[in-house]
Amino acid sequence: MLRFKSSSDFQKEVRQRVRSYFKETGKSGLADYRYVLKAVANLSLYLVPFILFLSGFQSIGWTLLLWAITGIGMAGVGMNLMHDALHNTLTRSEWINRKIGASIYMLCGNSYTWRVQHNVKHHTHTNIDGHDDDIETGTMFRFHPSQPLKPRHKYQHIYAPLTYTLMTWKWLLEKDFKQVINYGSSDLFKAKDQSLGMVWTKLIVGKAFHIGLFYVLPFIMGIDWKMILAGNMIMHVIAGFILSITFQMAHVVDKAEFLTEDEAKENSLLEHQLKTTANFSTKSALVTWYTGGLNFQVEHHLFPTINHIHYPKIAEIVRKTAEEFNLPYNEYKTLLSAVKGHFNHLKNMGMSPA
Repeated sequence: MLRFKSSSDFQKEVRQRVRSYFKETGKSGLADYRYVLKAVANLSLYLVPFILFLSGFQSIGWTLLLWAITGIGMAGVGMNLMHDALHNTLTRSEWINRKIGASIYMLCGNSYTWRVQHNVKHHTHTNIDGHDDDIETGTMFRFHPSQPLKPRHKYQHIYAPLTYTLMTWKWLLEKDFKQVINYGSSDLFKAKDQSLGMVWTKLIVGKAFHIGLFYVLPFIMGIDWKMILAGNMIMHVIAGFILSITFQMAHVVDKAEFLTEDEAKENSLLEHQLKTTANFSTKSALVTWYTGGLNFQVEHHLFPTINHIHYPKIAEIVRKTAEEFNLPYNEYKTLLSAVKGHFNHLKNMGMSPA
């Protein structure tokens, strides 16, 4: 793993100020009733339309509508329930966090591979080529200046939206399997005291659970297989695009930096996160609610063990401290400007060799 500077004046100060905020307000930094309400709402968006489909609402119109809402709910569960739970920000109980984080299996993912990819590799090595798996796509995209330029990258800003709709399909059928093989051989599972055999077992059981729930169960109940496949396709297309574009707007944008290993080592970890991360649409209550606070990505990367419901309150502390230390605080005022920032970056990376 890459080693950053052990500390910095900014890192010490911003941590102290945030600790003081929670001490003065008497808050813990963990979830409260707001999280519970959001959890219920997003689970309802995900499961209620599916239950209605099973109950007989299977015309073409109903199938399109219900599974589209299910796709919105699927992304919502991922950004709210699963994400916070696997960051251990719900409660002090590791057991409870893991149980709620198991909602990832309902989404067709795997908690073990996700923790390694997201919590370890992405949060520690944000936007560093060769370390952050979130910017590793083979040759499909060129996100980092150090990645080789291919002729197809000239058009990556055009084909990106279509590719993003395949995210959860890839998650279900390919990505987790490859990651278990790669991470297992790199000892990352051993470092987290996880049995590789148990990882494979849960991976297979988790995939079987998702397929059994959304494909086999409707078929057993006598529903037309064409409607089942059409519904699942709609769900995955919508959920995949929402999840992909949300995470891309936080890092793969024209305001974020893409550092080399040597450049990154000159910073403390928190300074590195400031340079490689961006907020978006933080004034929108709807965006904040639905994305699980992922629009406050700067605060999330500086304080990943604080529940997202607190990010709007600590954002001003982080912004003010960054300004005092002459450090960047990247932010897009609106959702549209963040999307534009992402596609600008794709276009630039598709045209320039370095």
